[in-house]
Amino acid sequence: MKTQVSWLPTSLENKTLKVVVFILTLTLILFPIIPLFLNSSIPSALDDRASVRMANKCDIFRGEWVPNPRAPPYTNKTCRTIHENQNCMKLGRPDTGFLHWRWKPDGCELPFFNPNLFLELLSGNSMAFLGDSVARNQMQSLMCLLSRVTDAVDVSPTPNEDSRWWSYPSHNFTLAILWSPFLVKANVGDPVGPTLTGLFNLYLDEPDDNWTSQITKFDYVIVSAGHWFLRPAMYHMSGLLVGCQYCLDPNIPDLTKSYGYKMAFRTTFKTIYNLNGFKGMTFLRTFAPSHFQNGEWNKGGDCVRNIPFRRNETRLDGLNLDLYMTQMEEFRAAEKEANKRGLKFKLLDISEAMQLRPDGHPSHYAHLIDVNISKYSDCVHWCLPGPVDTWNDFLLHTLKVESVSASIPSPSSPSPHHDRTILRMANKCDVFRGEWVPSPRAPYYTNTTCWAIHDHQNCMKFGRPDTDFLKWRWKPDGCDLPIFNPAQFLELVRGKSLAFLGDSVGRNQMQSLMCLLNRVTYGMDVSPTPDDKSTWWLYPTHNFTLANFWSPYLVKAEEADPNGPTLTGLFNLYLDEPDKNWTSQIAEFDYVIVSAGHWFFRPTMYHESGRLVGCHYCLDPNITDLTMYYGYRMAFRTTFKTIYNLKGFKGTTFLRTFAPSHFENGEWNKGGDCVRKRPFMSNETRLDGFNLELYMTQVEEFRAAEREASKRGLKFRLLDTTEAMQMRPDGHPSRYGHPLHVNITTYINDCVHWCLPGPVDTWNEFLLHMLKMERGRPSAFGQLHLRERKMRAQ
Repeated sequence: MKTQVSWLPTSLENKTLKVVVFILTLTLILFPIIPLFLNSSIPSALDDRASVRMANKCDIFRGEWVPNPRAPPYTNKTCRTIHENQNCMKLGRPDTGFLHWRWKPDGCELPFFNPNLFLELLSGNSMAFLGDSVARNQMQSLMCLLSRVTDAVDVSPTPNEDSRWWSYPSHNFTLAILWSPFLVKANVGDPVGPTLTGLFNLYLDEPDDNWTSQITKFDYVIVSAGHWFLRPAMYHMSGLLVGCQYCLDPNIPDLTKSYGYKMAFRTTFKTIYNLNGFKGMTFLRTFAPSHFQNGEWNKGGDCVRNIPFRRNETRLDGLNLDLYMTQMEEFRAAEKEANKRGLKFKLLDISEAMQLRPDGHPSHYAHLIDVNISKYSDCVHWCLPGPVDTWNDFLLHTLKVESVSASIPSPSSPSPHHDRTILRMANKCDVFRGEWVPSPRAPYYTNTTCWAIHDHQNCMKFGRPDTDFLKWRWKPDGCDLPIFNPAQFLELVRGKSLAFLGDSVGRNQMQSLMCLLNRVTYGMDVSPTPDDKSTWWLYPTHNFTLANFWSPYLVKAEEADPNGPTLTGLFNLYLDEPDKNWTSQIAEFDYVIVSAGHWFFRPTMYHESGRLVGCHYCLDPNITDLTMYYGYRMAFRTTFKTIYNLKGFKGTTFLRTFAPSHFENGEWNKGGDCVRKRPFMSNETRLDGFNLELYMTQVEEFRAAEREASKRGLKFRLLDTTEAMQMRPDGHPSRYGHPLHVNITTYINDCVHWCLPGPVDTWNEFLLHMLKMERGRPSAFGQLHLRERKMRAQ
């Protein structure tokens, strides 16, 4: 079972941190507002921080292994489901360096596995691993990762150790391994065979009953197979012996391993997409290479390397490449057929990543150290914990992408299968899922009719030559989103107050709202302080108060170093202490719109319970880098918890979700710009990389807070702008956020904020729709009908 080491051509290395810091230094001296535009503070993610990730722009399966000082997410002591043969630490493996690597895709980030999120996405669902002991290896990795949250209960219908079923009662989630190493019907023809590993009869056109009788019970099926096909086998088709693989019988054609492998996958995929009653999603987990060196598996071969390969050191070749390409060919053909039947086939393409990990196998630490080590070394399976855990990072990423791109019910109306991530405003129409469609009507205001536009978003004033970006409206799937009606809005909020809590993108929305309301009446500045970042406005005709509370981190924050590692400042964040800028005022408001995002890319020190617990890109080897996602999650958790526990607060809280930036053809500080003149269609782009992770972090914390708030009689609502704004690369100021006579080399193109007027106005159409839904259907507003018709006629 000799394998060869290889993969495909390497790409260029990332630019060095020194170059990045130098450029940051130069630009930050010249432009004081640049820090808000910073979309990258992890050097390995710079390429992704500043661009839209379309479906084919970041392939998470192509990349390198990079050092990761964080400890593994579990150990052999904290996880009880590790099979002895993969329990490398228990059985004496002396090195631990193999645990301290993470997979870094080219151009984006692969987030660490989040067990809470995985269980939420799979709540009420079931998943089966179909294959051999390497498939079981992945399932046990998944169980160990989930054990950080909850343990499983064995509900196996039979005592067969090879096929086990597990239940997670807290989420009504079922996990199973269906043993089928050949995928098709197989039996032992000779227990010895020509290589002493047995000779098997494979019935290549007959699927294995071990899984066909069970598979319709599952929502997700992960198919894999590999190393068993290296054994001698007799191939049968239509009840006839048609050939063999290394049977050494001169009277039987040797059809090679690849033939049996191809036909087994063809039969498996065909059976799945034709199976009566199966509506689930099918994954192909691609072939995982072995790494025997200095001999074959049964002739002293071992895997003694203790660090990963770089891509330029190895590539798929020989048998590994042949098996991989065979799988891919059959998968692509099956994917097309499945699509015709409304079924989804997805790829978990782990082959490149695992080709680079010769250090991740048990070797001779797959058995007790006092056992005679003449027993074969295991360079096929993977240590737990170890690089196989990354397969489940891939899996979770794919599930997240599917969850975001699908049209699904919301947590406010939970399906019987699982809590979804998207709030439905009505059972029949999700206003947040749709397309941008042409709208010949002029914008509802201009920079000459609205005085409230901040110069940095005043694109018309500063000479933006195109106006087509104004001629689009949001069309939800299956319904319409009415154009903003200022008279109706003011009636709904008469005698009430609304606060925007967050950063300058939150202020961007407030200024849009003020411009939309200007068609009816003007607000009066009643700000209690001269701070122009936090302003209050009163609309006397309706006794309506509008305010903006500046709090870019939402929690208590202090600047520790004005320069920091990236010259954008280093901030102390007190993640369990809300920002007093808003906590001292928020109880007075009837509606609060919470948002935050781009400031979290800056280097930060994380404090909890009065002590330093970690950081994000502080570059201090003595402080654990917890990533920006940790700070983002904890800031929202603290904010939501503070709001629903705030004495006297009876209002409605909205989360306005993350609005992606759209830098293309360069990073934010290296010539990146947003030059597109029209929106994307929904099939041209989707959330990925850090945009997806930030969105999912927000929504996960929102769901948890929504449940707690409901117990207290409070309403939490989701203003889910992310998908709509992912499609609007044309809506940013770019270079038209400053006077044209200013030397533009001293300014960074703004692809973070939004032109006014522009697509950000749609956020307030969403908001008005939600306020109407809170009060009843639009038909309930009989007293407003005349005004509506009048406004539409204008």
